[in-house]
Amino acid sequence: MIAPLVTVVIPTFNRKDYIETAIRSVAEQSYANIEIIVVDDGSNINYAESICTNFSNCKYYYKENGGLSSARNYGIKLAKGEYIAFLDDDDFWETSKIEKQVKILLEKPFVDCVHSSVAVVDENGKANGKYYGASDNKIHKRSGYVFWNALGVWVVKSPTPLIRKEVFQPDLLFDERIKVGEDVDFYQRMFFRHKVHYINEPLAFYREYKHNGRLSTQHEKYIGIEKKMFLNFKNMSIKNPITLHLIAMKLLNTAKNKHNNLYPSKPFIINKFKFYFRPVYCLQNMLKE
Repeated sequence: MIAPLVTVVIPTFNRKDYIETAIRSVAEQSYANIEIIVVDDGSNINYAESICTNFSNCKYYYKENGGLSSARNYGIKLAKGEYIAFLDDDDFWETSKIEKQVKILLEKPFVDCVHSSVAVVDENGKANGKYYGASDNKIHKRSGYVFWNALGVWVVKSPTPLIRKEVFQPDLLFDERIKVGEDVDFYQRMFFRHKVHYINEPLAFYREYKHNGRLSTQHEKYIGIEKKMFLNFKNMSIKNPITLHLIAMKLLNTAKNKHNNLYPSKPFIINKFKFYFRPVYCLQNMLKE
């Protein structure tokens, strides 16, 4: 049996310090049949192309700046693999990551995405003993059809998922209008259609450090994403009005909690009647563009 081809999409934009480590962690995987696509999203200096030439299975592509969603979608269109993985240019992988995940996808045809926990490292790549993943009492909730327990609560850790290519459809791609939290929107919508499998071990390393360019630390920019997510759910042709109503309630509650945590002096209070019977109206009026 020929090993399935895996495409790894690595977007980069004006950040050259860590990208070689990211690429190398893919090139040195125990699983051999991998193509690496580096998408330069309009960087001011061409630093990535020469790095890519050091790796035989790595291809470099340049595009005008459009944001992380745009770069990932660009890579998806170029991908030749049966499975697709994403790796940010400042993160890196454990050597056996892809091998373990491909094994699951081959054994479980009803699963379309395999994800895992991550180990946190500092700016120098040194582990600090911190991990992101499921707690012991919630491991069982990270596999299978996870949509309702995940909505507004959790998504896969960004450097970990391996996804079947057929998951990516015209109405299930990264929303290029969302500049911060695009992964939250995509994976919540993916959960609605597809089952996942969770490996309870850190197969990737997530770099945490202080830098103004790290979008994940700009929490105030996540305000309003729930409204955009709801519209994206509607665009997936969900016909059942009760399903849409329940999705709106979950997103509204998440939006309220997020707002109140960031702005405790100006809490948003929702009338109980409107919360239970008019969540779409509340979501639209609470979260202005």
